Amino acid sequence: MIRTILSQNMQDYFIKCLARFISCNNIQIMRTLNIIFVTLLLMSAIEIRGYAQESDLDRLRTGFNNKIEEVLNPLIKRHLQSLLNLEKTLAQRQKLEDALLVREERTRLSSAKGTEVLAGSPDSPSQLKTIASRFQRESLSLVRGWESKYEKALMSLETRLTKSNKLNQALLVKKELKSFREKIASRDGNGREDTNSEKSGKVDYALISEGATAKAPQSAESLIDGDLSHSGSEGFAWGSYPSEFIVTFPKNRKIGEINFLLYNKDRSRKYAYQLFVSRREGGDWEMISDHSEKPSSGWQKHNFAPASLKKIKILGLFNTANKNFQIVEVEAR
Repeated sequence: MIRTILSQNMQDYFIKCLARFISCNNIQIMRTLNIIFVTLLLMSAIEIRGYAQESDLDRLRTGFNNKIEEVLNPLIKRHLQSLLNLEKTLAQRQKLEDALLVREERTRLSSAKGTEVLAGSPDSPSQLKTIASRFQRESLSLVRGWESKYEKALMSLETRLTKSNKLNQALLVKKELKSFREKIASRDGNGREDTNSEKSGKVDYALISEGATAKAPQSAESLIDGDLSHSGSEGFAWGSYPSEFIVTFPKNRKIGEINFLLYNKDRSRKYAYQLFVSRREGGDWEMISDHSEKPSSGWQKHNFAPASLKKIKILGLFNTANKNFQIVEVEAR
């Protein structure tokens, strides 16, 4: 029990006192026992306080890691499913090398802990790079606030320990703070080029992570999940035409660009649609693009003078392949 509680210094001191005790007379024995008892009490109190301060740092670190996992787990689960869908699609197309790269990324994410999932983004194949970049952007938007809170908490703990003259514990916190900041700087530095190059760094407000919501006859969440991978039966919102697909922002956003991807596994099919926007909740719909007489496919890109918008509506009118209208993803910048 003594070896599990006392430090090595305390054990050495106890042994010396015990040796002295063996060679003492009765009066000296009582004095020695008193010295041993008082000394052990003082030294134990000092070390217990030290352990308590160390546990403050441990609890802070554990709480932060648990919160990050709680925030990221739903997003990771959805991203892993997207990767699995992409892997199957590539395998069906006999692109086995690309499928294996997707599997490697899926395996890495499955074993990663906390912010380790944000460590780097694959460069190929292009479909994987697109999905991974979106996942990283959405993940960062969720964790940055908690990272800032953790940094401030570490700074506060370091200050408190320093003022209490607990310099050893304060040094541990300072090292943790330095390591944390270096990790964030390294991660953000590695991802900055990709983030800025895509759409000139403009924020896509039509994302779940940005607070957007979606409405569609079927699978509305696909409109705003940031996932472009899709198959013949999943990965897109759809409904029998004419059908409405609506994206609503949590508050008015200044938008000057609206893009959306029509189902494009069948390159020969064409769609007809109209695009509307609303400037306020309950406001009138304003048409900004009419493709009712213009056969369209793939990405639909619409640029206009930036305006404060609350909602986007795509009215699906026609599809040359069947009676449904399908949209994979909507973007608003």
